[in-house]
Amino acid sequence: MEKLYQSYKGKAEFFIVYIREAHPDSVVTVVKDGKAVLEKVGQTNDPKERGGRAQQFADAMKVTVPLLVDKEDNQVNNAYAGWPERLYVIGTDGKIAYKGGPGPGGFKVAEVEEWLKKNLK
Repeated sequence: MEKLYQSYKGKAEFFIVYIREAHPDSVVTVVKDGKAVLEKVGQTNDPKERGGRAQQFADAMKVTVPLLVDKEDNQVNNAYAGWPERLYVIGTDGKIAYKGGPGPGGFKVAEVEEWLKKNLK
């Protein structure tokens, strides 16, 4: 996804929407003080804490795609069934132009790239 973002960021807008934890209380790799460490990640509905988790994800995955964070009401997750992960392209008309399948099997970055090649002017 990062490679696609780097290739198309001047032609399309990209966002990662960070939603509630898919596997609360899992031990995952996070970056603290510049070092990768293992940490237990709990569920949170607190916007500030969720934003911190989103940034930890971006740092650990070396992602520069802009992050948006779903609010405590989980409205984005509920509307788009983003869990565990899913790719969407929203057209300039505000409607869904491409909807990937649920991840990880449905996370097909190559399909999004094909859509971008065909539809960007």
